[in-house]
Amino acid sequence: MKRTIIRNCMLLDDSAEHGVISGARVAVEDGRIAYAGPEDAYRPEEGPSDTLDACGALALPGLINAHTHVAMALFRSAANDLPLQAWLNDRIWPLEARLDGEAVYWGTMLGIAEMLANGVTAFAEMYFFMDDIARAAEAGGMRASLYRAVIGLYGDGGRIADAVCVHRDWDGAGGGRIRVGLGPHAEYTCSTAVLRSCAERAKEMGCGLHIHVSETRREHEECKERHGMTPAKLLKSLGLFDVPCLLAHGVALEEGDIQLIARSGQVLAHCPGSNLILASGVAPVKRMLDAGVTVALGTDGAASNNNLDVWQEMYLAAVLQKGVLKDATAVTAAQALAMAAEGGAKALGCDGSIGALRPGTRADLILVDTDRPHYWPLTDMKRHLVYSGGARDVVLTMVDGEVLYDRGEYPKLDIKRVRAKAAEAAARLFGG
Repeated sequence: MKRTIIRNCMLLDDSAEHGVISGARVAVEDGRIAYAGPEDAYRPEEGPSDTLDACGALALPGLINAHTHVAMALFRSAANDLPLQAWLNDRIWPLEARLDGEAVYWGTMLGIAEMLANGVTAFAEMYFFMDDIARAAEAGGMRASLYRAVIGLYGDGGRIADAVCVHRDWDGAGGGRIRVGLGPHAEYTCSTAVLRSCAERAKEMGCGLHIHVSETRREHEECKERHGMTPAKLLKSLGLFDVPCLLAHGVALEEGDIQLIARSGQVLAHCPGSNLILASGVAPVKRMLDAGVTVALGTDGAASNNNLDVWQEMYLAAVLQKGVLKDATAVTAAQALAMAAEGGAKALGCDGSIGALRPGTRADLILVDTDRPHYWPLTDMKRHLVYSGGARDVVLTMVDGEVLYDRGEYPKLDIKRVRAKAAEAAARLFGG
């Protein structure tokens, strides 16, 4: 048995003063949390263990990026200040047409390095060259739910068959950290036949789906013109809600859509940063929460954010609803933090196994240095984390009990090589 003891840490505790306890300990055994609580209540089992001194840092569940296109880190700042359709048609899709597996691999490795430094331990990915993304996720040690993007208005071009192969080859890889599903891109990029086929294959394979839905008002209204119903209702009619279907964005959802999503138990990945930078709007998150929809947080790709920082999304998820609704209670800090942890766990189909620090859950955790001026004085730790804290405070990131980031160092990654290879890939893409 491999045992790691994290001593001298803090833990969130709603019943404690300021919502936190100090002098705590976390015990990790074979990649799972065995204990998380007060130091003096821990009763260690016999046997060797590694000890990690947290130096008073706060231990949190790893943050979860519930919607992204990680390799688009290569396109960072290459296509900003444009609305969504112009961004896609004029800049992004021409660049993506030049992608190859090598570029996607190194773009993904770059994004993994960024996410680990930001305290992100798991992500939901929709993109192309999925074998290369899976290789990167396995090499980087992260937890990932991978959805091979399917686009096709006149047939799927073999993409569904390719997705089936990716599922066969990679589902359960990386010691179970990698899960694979299908990613029909959106209603406006897939025919109804392709959408229905994706739903049928997902049901056959016992996997989930991931799709963009109602990202903009234009997309939403054009779907109603084409099909006489909203995107969410169309997806329901085609069988996509018969399996777990992770929905991205939802900016233009109507009340009936929200109720439908709640009844079907689907998860909505809220991407406020990307929605703002593309001027798509602000998703009705408070109405979703009030209806019982599980909301997770996503960064989208770094080409439309322009980073992979879930801390930023937490802050925006809370403050945007307050400002738009003129209601300071609309979304609380505690709710925003839950979106980044428990909500993300459900989005990835891992609820109960990640997103919390309790015995039996996987040891996906981070240490956050709160001994900094922007956390003083200590009044309410969750509010400090969401409104004052940030990725700059993360000092350690662990997945499945393995340290993947430690104060600027990456035990599993040659970060200089990642940087150089990503730069080479970007130069090829932009080099004419």
